[in-house]
Amino acid sequence: DAGKLLATGTPDELHRRTGTDSLEAAFIALLPEAKRRGHHAVVVPPLAVGDQDEIAIEARDLTMRFGDFTAVDHVSFRIRRGEIFGFLGSNGCGKSTTMKMLTGLLPASAGKAWLFGSEVDPHDIASRRRVGYMSQAFSLYSELSVEQNLILHARLFGVPAAEIAARVGLMVERFGLGGALDALPDALPLGIRQRLSLAVAMVHQPELLILDEPTSGVDPIARDNFWQLMIDLARKDRVTIFISTHFMNEAERCDRISLMHAGQVLVSDEPAELVRKRGVVTLEQAFIVYLEEAGAQGDLAAEVSESSAGPVAEAATAPATAPATEAPAHPSRGFSLARALSYTRREALELQRDPVRGMLALLGSLLLMLIMGYGLSLDVEDLSFAVLDRDQSTLSQSYTLNLAGSRYFVERPPITDYADLDRRMRSGELSLAIEIPHGFARDLLRGDQVRIGAWIDGAMPT
Repeated sequence: DAGKLLATGTPDELHRRTGTDSLEAAFIALLPEAKRRGHHAVVVPPLAVGDQDEIAIEARDLTMRFGDFTAVDHVSFRIRRGEIFGFLGSNGCGKSTTMKMLTGLLPASAGKAWLFGSEVDPHDIASRRRVGYMSQAFSLYSELSVEQNLILHARLFGVPAAEIAARVGLMVERFGLGGALDALPDALPLGIRQRLSLAVAMVHQPELLILDEPTSGVDPIARDNFWQLMIDLARKDRVTIFISTHFMNEAERCDRISLMHAGQVLVSDEPAELVRKRGVVTLEQAFIVYLEEAGAQGDLAAEVSESSAGPVAEAATAPATAPATEAPAHPSRGFSLARALSYTRREALELQRDPVRGMLALLGSLLLMLIMGYGLSLDVEDLSFAVLDRDQSTLSQSYTLNLAGSRYFVERPPITDYADLDRRMRSGELSLAIEIPHGFARDLLRGDQVRIGAWIDGAMPT
């Protein structure tokens, strides 16, 4: 942890030392007290009886084909309102594709799906506003701050302008983002970036939240904290949660799960019931049995076994049966004149067979040269700009003076805040707005990477 070794030993030794029954729990127990403070085991209250019959999502024979390849093959399931429903399956089995069809991002090749009784229509914006979607890659704009990401997504989802500030404040408080409002997403720890992504998905207060492997790559404590947020959303706000995961302990927290393989749903039921039906001890063992019954290859079952334990997976105890053999290294090949001449001859033959292609290639190059030459000959002068200087240091003021001293720019009175920036840009007073962040001079003197923000009027200046 933080570059320090917490403990070394066999899994059994670590279990005995910490009094835990899993390596994930042992890892948490071995962390310093400061990092464990406030952490508690995740407890999922049962789904309220009144929510048992209300259906949030229904898929019937949902199918997605890409050419001759069938990514999702006649998938059917139903998810109740306020339920935490898990999708468990190996990489490439069709989980993400199914989720994208339910959000309307991908039109289904066949079959139908309904959200809260209305058929999914990729062009129905009103239905899509009832859904929040969080992808594996975090749908965040890296050039915008935390606060700006929340404001932008609120506007994109049609939150009334008068409510945006209060809604953003609610998300900041609920998801613990108060200390990072001015930070860029790429500068945030993964756990905070994960909470920001969830806040962005919830800023328009959707009734359904679709999460595509949201906890990949985060530590166990951050994962548990994230799950507590989801449980609160499901049980207190009655938000339906549809989540895909590779972690078996996460799947066990779901009200029900679907096991998926090769584009098909193998079975859907409560995790404990799946274990009972197969007469095994763990959900992982039950999953492997279902995969074997579906005709999955042994190496796929091994992959599930290895990936299911997460970032603190149990160490294998069986000895290796054979040493791994390294693939022969291919020597790097340098420039080859013979190969270059071969490519040249091939291109010449293709042009000889297709003179139209050669004509278009020649004319296209000439046209591009003319356009570039004309474009570069145009000069921009007297571009009105103003600066939002949050650093107020000597270096930041020198930076502003350098711009003001150029014949290309005309300086306007400083910007006071984002509202002032937005008003002056919209009115046409400014063609360019520069934001100098806090710590500009400090980072510059340290030799750290320094970034500034720039807003440019999309109209072509004359």
